[in-house]
Amino acid sequence: TLAEALEQGPRPGKPVRIVIPDIDLDAPVEEIGVTAVQSGGQTYYQWLVPDAFIAGWHDNSALLGQPGNTVLNGHHNIYGEVFRDVIDLDKGDEIILYDADQTYTYQVTDIQILLERGQPLAVRLENAQWIAPTEDERITIVTCWPYTDNSHRLVVVAKPMATAKVSGNP
Repeated sequence: TLAEALEQGPRPGKPVRIVIPDIDLDAPVEEIGVTAVQSGGQTYYQWLVPDAFIAGWHDNSALLGQPGNTVLNGHHNIYGEVFRDVIDLDKGDEIILYDADQTYTYQVTDIQILLERGQPLAVRLENAQWIAPTEDERITIVTCWPYTDNSHRLVVVAKPMATAKVSGNP
């Protein structure tokens, strides 16, 4: 039941905090889902984005420390601008995520800027492959770009560092 789940607390691997030292980011992470959007007689599903200084964890993406793609989103120019400075990350930069009782350390391996606005569905679906499940363990951060226009998606992929699992509390 829901009451039993609440008594057990957060499940292992569910991200609750993100820290990115190179851009002075330290923010909570909350679980998010999708909303149905009607367009041209079709129903599409769009990820919700927290409306505060909070990163959103896609609720169907991988748990931390597990094989798969752990996807996080957040605004960069409204509602607290949690991912405002993600554009300043470089390959090799460190991203630290926490669950209820463990730390997971990742290293940026890929940065993509993808044109989204005005693109045909085929291009947008190809862009969306960045948030699809993967067989390897990774995190993917998605936000809009540039600051004044939001016409593109900024995608940052990071993979576990060799000593990723260190005990500790957020």
